Amino acid sequence: MLEKKKLRELSKNLLYNPDDYMNTFRENVRMYIDQKEITIAEVSELADIPESTLKSFIYGKSHDCNLSTAVKLSRVFDLSIDEMVGCGTIVPQTCESLQIMRTLPESFTHFVRWAIHYHKDMLESNKVIKHAVEIMNAEEAPDGNLKMTNNFDVIDISNINQDIFPKIFMGIRIPSDRFAPKYFAGEIILLANDRNARPTEPVVVSTNDNLWIFTRKEEMVNGERKVNYYSMRDGKLRATDEQISVVIGYVAKVIHENRE
Repeated sequence: MLEKKKLRELSKNLLYNPDDYMNTFRENVRMYIDQKEITIAEVSELADIPESTLKSFIYGKSHDCNLSTAVKLSRVFDLSIDEMVGCGTIVPQTCESLQIMRTLPESFTHFVRWAIHYHKDMLESNKVIKHAVEIMNAEEAPDGNLKMTNNFDVIDISNINQDIFPKIFMGIRIPSDRFAPKYFAGEIILLANDRNARPTEPVVVSTNDNLWIFTRKEEMVNGERKVNYYSMRDGKLRATDEQISVVIGYVAKVIHENRE
């Protein structure tokens, strides 16, 4: 039988196609059963589904399946139905977060749960603010870059452009003039992640507990178009697109709390 650790690793390979969710469901089930550690007979027994019914579904002889079958299979593979079916009722970003959560030790999942409640309570305690957003008070790292902290404030961004504030999910307060003349101490960069950053837009990337503000440039390298990331602080090439795993967001707006 597949171990939970293996199930969690496989969840990263789940297909997602809301336009053809039944075939996606079939392929996702097939992916798990193709592993040597498990057989159709074992899944049939664990899910309490007749083996003939399961085979008929897996090999495409039946075009649909009962909801009860979907529920039972999802329980066997320790997944939500949405992840198994890929129907899009949970957005891909949320599914990705769920998959990451499964790979964390239990102590870390408790921490993540605490952090979610902490930030929810923090925002709800500021209900007088029309459009609240949390601002991280970043610190300056020894190398001059930014260091993440758990020190947050809540500010109102309802006075910025109406087409921008729905996209903003967090901000970072710049602690020094190291990023001048682009950003100065006390200014707040507001981040959005509703889309990929455009070539000229600054992006914020995290590595361990450090934050990098990069300028993203598309360049021709050996006849191929590459995306390179240059540090906004010193202008040096620091990473390529292949080396960047998580972009927190692009800089949508720069403000000072006393002015827009």
